[in-house]
Amino acid sequence: MSKIARNMKKKYPVERSFVVPACVIVAVATQVPFILTIIFSALQWNIVRPDQGITISGLSNFIYYLGNPEFYMICLQTIVMIGAALLSCLVFGYLIALMLDCDIPGKTISRTLILSPFFIMTTTTGVLWKTVILNTNFGWVGMIADWMGIKAVDFVSYYARPLVVFLFVWQWMPFFVLVLLGGLQGIPGEVLERASLDGCSWFEMVFKIKLPMIFNHMQVALMLGLIFLVKEFGLILTTTGGGPGQKSYTLTYYIYKTLFSGSNVGRAAALSVITVVVTLTVINLIFRAIKKRRAAYE
Repeated sequence: MSKIARNMKKKYPVERSFVVPACVIVAVATQVPFILTIIFSALQWNIVRPDQGITISGLSNFIYYLGNPEFYMICLQTIVMIGAALLSCLVFGYLIALMLDCDIPGKTISRTLILSPFFIMTTTTGVLWKTVILNTNFGWVGMIADWMGIKAVDFVSYYARPLVVFLFVWQWMPFFVLVLLGGLQGIPGEVLERASLDGCSWFEMVFKIKLPMIFNHMQVALMLGLIFLVKEFGLILTTTGGGPGQKSYTLTYYIYKTLFSGSNVGRAAALSVITVVVTLTVINLIFRAIKKRRAAYE
């Protein structure tokens, strides 16, 4: 066997060949639809007007959004709502993970109750909150208001954006708890014992020792959480319906309305491509920020 062949064998062991089928399946399942989306974004195609046919429009669909103030408003709105939800999930998720990492009475039951929203379908969550809890006539809010002799607050109509953010947090914070709790339980006990013997306070133990050691888990939680929240529109559809007006629109819900209400395949595909680019850019910025922060701690 030649030297080059031996080096290639060391660099690419036989075991890696077993990963090839999985990589091919993932690539076909994810990249082929995205390539088709890019192709559709270059078309002028109205599915309710077959008489107009399908024509190639080039970059006109992208130019339409880049010159549309409505797009920028919804884009900023999406960033603010998802950013607030991510920050809340991270902060409260870390605090709850710290609580569950301690030996407290009822820890198993508490862990089950906290993680249960993550396993409920988002559309089911939206229907339950809108009809069972927040309905001003026969929901919990209405009954409590009648019992107290006050007027029930219609959160769906008057506080649509905060409500969507709250539902995002309620649905996806358990995922952050799950990831961060795994990171906390993976910290070696010797490190914590030495820190305790050195006289570290609770604040120093939590934010200067434990937090830097789970930066990798935070990075995974933030990136996956961002992907989950960006593609989420079931909660919006079943609660606020994007209203009042467009005050609770996100880019994903905007894509849904463009395709199913506007029947415009090309513009919906172009908006999908823009959403993917924006999401990947934000993920890259988060990755760099966490990497820089980790380097500062080290």
